[in-house]
Amino acid sequence: MALIPGKINPHEIEKVLNKMFSPEWLRETAAKVGYVQRNRKIDPVTFFWVLVLGFGIGLQRTIASLRRAYETASAETLVPSSFYDRFNKGLIAFLKECLAHGIADLASHASLTFSDKLRVFKDLMVADGTIIRLHDKLAEQFPGARGKAKLKIHTVIGITGNTKSIAIYAGKTAEIKTMRVGSWVKDNILLFALGYFKYELFSRIRRNKGYFVSRLKKSANPTIVSVLRDYRGNPVDIAGKKLKEILPRLKGEVIDVEVEVSIKGKVKKTEKDGAFEIYRPTCGTPKVKETFRLVGVLDEESKTYHFYLTNITPEQLSAEDVALLYRARWSIELVFKELKRLYQLDVISSGAPAVVESLVLVAMPTLVVSHRLLNHMRLLAPEKSARFTPLRWAESFYSIAPVIMTRVLKFIGIDEDPLLLIIYFMAEGVDPNVNRERLLSPWVKAVNSPGIRWK
Repeated sequence: MALIPGKINPHEIEKVLNKMFSPEWLRETAAKVGYVQRNRKIDPVTFFWVLVLGFGIGLQRTIASLRRAYETASAETLVPSSFYDRFNKGLIAFLKECLAHGIADLASHASLTFSDKLRVFKDLMVADGTIIRLHDKLAEQFPGARGKAKLKIHTVIGITGNTKSIAIYAGKTAEIKTMRVGSWVKDNILLFALGYFKYELFSRIRRNKGYFVSRLKKSANPTIVSVLRDYRGNPVDIAGKKLKEILPRLKGEVIDVEVEVSIKGKVKKTEKDGAFEIYRPTCGTPKVKETFRLVGVLDEESKTYHFYLTNITPEQLSAEDVALLYRARWSIELVFKELKRLYQLDVISSGAPAVVESLVLVAMPTLVVSHRLLNHMRLLAPEKSARFTPLRWAESFYSIAPVIMTRVLKFIGIDEDPLLLIIYFMAEGVDPNVNRERLLSPWVKAVNSPGIRWK
């Protein structure tokens, strides 16, 4: 793409990221959460950008590799144990603040908007979770299935508004227990994997004036109340019958009906968690009936129906559009692929709980920074916006992240020391074991050469 000279600021990227996470904000936040009491060798600004952008191509985010990246960026030599100790509860608190701040900034810089079909909705949001394997020593802190140590990351992402919610749970936590519904769902459409399938969840979304689309569980057998769309081949006598009862008689390509299901009785608000209101069923109440819309679309290849449950009306979206919309759920799989394949989130080898949680949290601001730059590039070239595909962008960002880190730090005056490479190799290239016997020690000795004395 040809850029017009004078139209693009050569420091666009640095300006965007330093506005998103200003040095002042990073230092104040690190002090506020107690991560930095007084300035020592580790500067929170340099440390933050090293954590977020200082990984090398094909490298895991290990403590050792991050320490070397910090030494390279700061021209400071650090004792490994001292650097390791920085991965503690204070860092976890700091990273959580950074993540919340980054998500808020990202949400205010949208680069996409809805087409006419979805113009009445606020955003399209996808909820899902992914499992991270951990060191066996962490099975007690992060229990997973069959006694293994695993961690679950629950994520809700907004397609246009860039809203993101990220939370960490023990691996064995059921998906439905990670989904909190409150006023934030109003006018949004939420897409769910089958792990979140529960009528009570869908009822809460509707009660909070939100919308949802979910695949229908194979075991579900709702009662058909009425037909919402007539077409050639559609049976006319299906009202009052169970879905599985009429399935063999379906001949049309699409079925669009209203169905009735049983859910637990009245609900009441029992607690608050931050900005989210949590609702739980009142104990001892009987089940009540509630209606939803059921859409079935025939898969020509398998000759089976794919069924979707929703509360979006036929006037808002046709049955075919509901099925097509559900495909957008794949976008969250691309996010997980970015986190695992590129940012090495799935290969954390540490057995220390604080280190594991820190390294997991580090990948989240990296994701937010990546998507913030993606939005900015789309805004710079709106005619090519659709061609900035998420995974291609992620791979491009990943390959140049260390370069971005160097430029971001230089932009705010944290420049490379002229002796940087000498300092780095003197620190990292020298074996710290002074008295260790080496293979060539009996046969070689250093050449006396004039030069500087290293202390």
